[in-house]
Amino acid sequence: MAYEEFRKKIVNLQADWGLFQIEFINKDSFKDFADRLFDNLSNGCFDEVCITGYFSETIREQLERFSKMQGHKVRLICQELDPRKPREMKNLGVLRKLRKVGVEVKVNNRIHARFLVAHILGQNETFGLLVIGSFDFNTECIGKERLDAGIKTKHPDLVKSALELFDEIWNTTESIPLDEIYPIRT
Repeated sequence: MAYEEFRKKIVNLQADWGLFQIEFINKDSFKDFADRLFDNLSNGCFDEVCITGYFSETIREQLERFSKMQGHKVRLICQELDPRKPREMKNLGVLRKLRKVGVEVKVNNRIHARFLVAHILGQNETFGLLVIGSFDFNTECIGKERLDAGIKTKHPDLVKSALELFDEIWNTTESIPLDEIYPIRT
């Protein structure tokens, strides 16, 4: 093999190395990630972000900014909310604000998985970002009150698998649009 051909193969392999890295996330690195969520998503050239879990005002503004960018999409899946619990009603208020700016929200009673997957829409090859762990995008996790852990990776196979799982949950009849379960009473 000629030197130049061998050098190009090594350079290409090094460029792909980042895809195979997996980073452990603790409460501090998750807070840093969540605090810079808009930058993490928009700088990564992602078109869509899909997240499961609970949400609070802590993350609303960044998700709104991302969803308002031309050609960008946000989809969220949360668990059913208990109207007797003030914390969960705050969560509902955040979800309703996000709905007003075009974020798609569904409720699924069976969802327990916690992950974020960001990717480029309409691409055959899944280039993206996956954060998976016990985190929710709410004050208790981002504010460091709870001890959570997870991983972050750009590995295409893991991103693709997470996106397929999200879509599977999203498309099931058990996932119901937020407005159907919690209609706004006038």
